[in-house]
Amino acid sequence: MDPLRHPLFIKFIAYFNENQDYFECHEVLEDYWNLIAPKDRTHPLVGYIQSAVALYHWRRGNFRGAAKLFPKGERLLRAALEDGSPFTDGVDLPGFLRDIRAAEDALHGGMPFAPFSIRVTDSAIRDSVSELVRIGAVPDLSGARLIHKHMLRDRGHILSEHEKRRSSRH
Repeated sequence: MDPLRHPLFIKFIAYFNENQDYFECHEVLEDYWNLIAPKDRTHPLVGYIQSAVALYHWRRGNFRGAAKLFPKGERLLRAALEDGSPFTDGVDLPGFLRDIRAAEDALHGGMPFAPFSIRVTDSAIRDSVSELVRIGAVPDLSGARLIHKHMLRDRGHILSEHEKRRSSRH
């Protein structure tokens, strides 16, 4: 299977392009990354994750966080493109890199948040994304539900994991 045709990458594209839910982009790609390359911080999926999180931060007004992550994501994706990684097939990665650079420039120029899409060049990926939208798997979010999503979700399981790790260190 082409790695970008994986269901979790399809969800990433759907969230990124259809409702700009960059928080969910992070969640689904982190799951995918943990399946195939856990702890490999140089993997191209990390570049996609960092780019989505940079956009999430920019939209929320966390300019410092966005400014820190844009170049990291760009660097990993540029390396993947230069290395001919299969994680660059099916999307217009050069165009995405240009959009990331333009977003970073806009951020540094004090411009307001502006979303952009990842252009998909693989018809199977496009069709799969369209199917997710058709069946309603991409929720229509707006306002605080989209912008501050990480603060509105149930964090009980996360806090429990943090406590377990803290306890195991002592």
